[in-house]
Amino acid sequence: MTQLEILIIFFLFNLFLVINFDKIKFLNSVIDKPDKQRKFHKKPTALAGGIILILNLLIYFIILKVDKNLIKQEILFSNFSELNLFILTCFLVFILGYLDDKFNFNPIIKFFFSIIIISFFILLNDENLIKTLNFSFLNKKFILGDYSFLFTLFCYVVFLNAFNMFDGINLQASSYSLIILIYFLAITQNSILLFILIIFILFFKYLNSRNKSFLGDNGTLLISFIISFILIKLFNQNLILFSDEIFVLLMIPGVDMIRLFFERIKNQRNPLSFDRLHLHHLLIDKFSHTRTLSIINFLIILPIICIYLKMNNFLIILSSICIYLLLLFFIRKN
Repeated sequence: MTQLEILIIFFLFNLFLVINFDKIKFLNSVIDKPDKQRKFHKKPTALAGGIILILNLLIYFIILKVDKNLIKQEILFSNFSELNLFILTCFLVFILGYLDDKFNFNPIIKFFFSIIIISFFILLNDENLIKTLNFSFLNKKFILGDYSFLFTLFCYVVFLNAFNMFDGINLQASSYSLIILIYFLAITQNSILLFILIIFILFFKYLNSRNKSFLGDNGTLLISFIISFILIKLFNQNLILFSDEIFVLLMIPGVDMIRLFFERIKNQRNPLSFDRLHLHHLLIDKFSHTRTLSIINFLIILPIICIYLKMNNFLIILSSICIYLLLLFFIRKN
């Protein structure tokens, strides 16, 4: 089977799901109802993002199992053991998110189980570990040694939470994911999985733009896990050269989460509690949805273009954080 044939299969599969979305019951098995306190959408909406994504991943897995030569074209997996572990972990992450959407877990419970699942994934294959740190502005490589597991686990869990908090308005998380995946594709040149993920995102954006589906926790947890996995994989393969390059890619969701945590702790509140102080909430109170999304996408795309053009990473980070803080100052002052 050629790569083009595979992509056509996934294009048609996702097109089928979109066309028949309202008729397929399991895609509407979890519904998010507006409550006018945390959720301000106009009508009950399906949380189907992760369901659609896991179906794509399962078909991808089956195709690679049927045509075993295809794994040689997949830069992200060196053998079927790695692929098996990845798909199994994706399924566990999806189940955690799905159950959270269904039963609305306490954030501590979700946090605890995410640690267990990610620990399981890291321990079963040390290729999933971050073993070194190196920065473009320092002439030294830091060997993590015995701290490699804890640091890798910390990075996974932090980004899972940051991405989950970043998913607050239509098209925001999917647009961010699309930007990151296109960047991955630009530096790898070829990956069946990346093409499939991009196809999924494009079709999901259509559903999301029509208010037919949200990602839900089942989607945000799954996508953030996959992005984290790919980042570490590309870093370990030296396709991403510097740790600060990864920071630039994850900077806006991460910095916004850190700011929120400090503000909540300062106000003697649980850092995992809900409020409307996220960047997207502050922006949408001042601007239209389209302009809010444009501003956030600009904050994400500009530094990524700069690192792709091999500009100074330290200056990119410094200037991006300054722009972020100036934007916050402006919208809060006005």
